[in-house]
Amino acid sequence: MAKIHHIFGGIAEHELDGILDESGFVTTQGQKLLRKIGVETEKKVSIGKTTIKNLFVLYNGWKTPKIPIDPETELIVGNFLKIPEDDTYLLKKWEILEQSFNMGIKIGEGTRIGEDVGLGLGVSVGRYCEVSDLCELCIFSTIHDRVYLGKSAHIGKDSDVKSGSRVMARAVVAERTIVKENSLIAEGIVFKDNKKY
Repeated sequence: MAKIHHIFGGIAEHELDGILDESGFVTTQGQKLLRKIGVETEKKVSIGKTTIKNLFVLYNGWKTPKIPIDPETELIVGNFLKIPEDDTYLLKKWEILEQSFNMGIKIGEGTRIGEDVGLGLGVSVGRYCEVSDLCELCIFSTIHDRVYLGKSAHIGKDSDVKSGSRVMARAVVAERTIVKENSLIAEGIVFKDNKKY
């Protein structure tokens, strides 16, 4: 695998030691390290180890200069960061994050996030949510309080899932979609009603 050089000093893997306690909750040290990359967590947040590693891989890749690197790494980074030029609304949001190298991710109190969850830049997850393993929360999506996301649920870019909603396993919320309060999106459904714009 090709060496990756970081222009602003990425996060080394050994720095991840002690980021979670024995119960899987983010420690004070973990909160500081996450804050360093622009991931704000409130009290009693639990995040799977593989999800945390994914965040740091994304962050380190984002801070890599535009030099030839391992094609698989470029592909992973590209999936998270590519925004079409004609998408002016998201491009403006993206430029703010890009200037600060801040991932802009927020996770509310009492929220549990499973293993291998993809958290895109600018994602906001409210309080007391449960995000199951293998979920994908695309760039600038918002999950409000007390939301449940089943295994492998997919939330499209710039979508809103309002409080008390349940998005079941393998369900897909299309990009720029609003899921109203206390809604139930059934397993495997592609939900694309209530477009934001």
